[in-house]
Amino acid sequence: MTSTTPTRIGYIGLGAMGLNIARNLSKHITKNNLPPLTVWNRSSSKYESLKPDAPNARFAKQVEEVIDSSDVIFTMLIDDNAAQEVYGKLYDHLKSNKQQGKREIIFVDQSSLKAITTGKLAEQASSVGATYLACPVFGRPPAAEAAKLLIVLSGPQEAKDRVKELLIPVIGDRSVDVGEDVKKASALKSMGNMVLLGWIELLSEAYALGDSIGLDSQVFNGFLEQFIPAPPLLAYSNTISKGLFPSGKGFSIDGGLKDARNMISLGSDLGHPVSLPTIERAKSNMERAKELSGPSQDWSALAAAVREQAGLEPYREGTNNGQGD
Repeated sequence: MTSTTPTRIGYIGLGAMGLNIARNLSKHITKNNLPPLTVWNRSSSKYESLKPDAPNARFAKQVEEVIDSSDVIFTMLIDDNAAQEVYGKLYDHLKSNKQQGKREIIFVDQSSLKAITTGKLAEQASSVGATYLACPVFGRPPAAEAAKLLIVLSGPQEAKDRVKELLIPVIGDRSVDVGEDVKKASALKSMGNMVLLGWIELLSEAYALGDSIGLDSQVFNGFLEQFIPAPPLLAYSNTISKGLFPSGKGFSIDGGLKDARNMISLGSDLGHPVSLPTIERAKSNMERAKELSGPSQDWSALAAAVREQAGLEPYREGTNNGQGD
């Protein structure tokens, strides 16, 4: 690996976000004549979706194979248990292979994890001679596809400098550096998501109130577009105003519940418990929405639970329980 751009790149985790990010990395690799991307995903069926954009990529059968052919390894894993399992295998492989241990490896973790988990993963990486950076991202799958994500940076400065050219403009178009403590990156991710989830809860309550008194939801949505012209927030207003929460196009209820639990435990995990009543309420409403129409809906489907509490039908008429056609 040179002092500027790593020569070999690996990617682990091809979910809705990871698949788009891996595509953009593969395009960068092709453009710069770098060695092919090495990819691993728990379900190999996802490989077919990546192949058109990464025809030369190496698709690993075992996650440890990514270590053998990569200098920088990106990860996007679903939760803390998956991250600890995958990283445990990677670190064990490094520990058992002295040849690999002499080679500098940087892990760039884009997962949304608990702060205490990222802290542990960083310590474990150091113990096997590797470097762990916590670099969670903000943005929905369309933003990942367009390389318009906001990237949080954390970890040793030298390692961040080494991978920066792979992050912007390849994956995102802007960043926030929180310093060397990786726990702060995960904390910022939870706090940023708190604002989004709190906005979704507040929007849901406002739309339920408007529907109860006969105010057209599209009129209210149009008002918000002029009053608070913030694209990430308006995306959820538009979704809730229409009552459409299709799966696979945003952030799922299961993902939202995981993140809500992380938000609620963050203070306690770091020794400073803080009450988060808005997030507690939103979590309860997501749990009810999950009971109504399953875990794959967009997390803004919590609006269905709020409508139900207001004496309305949970889903708007003609929306097929929020799924659309």
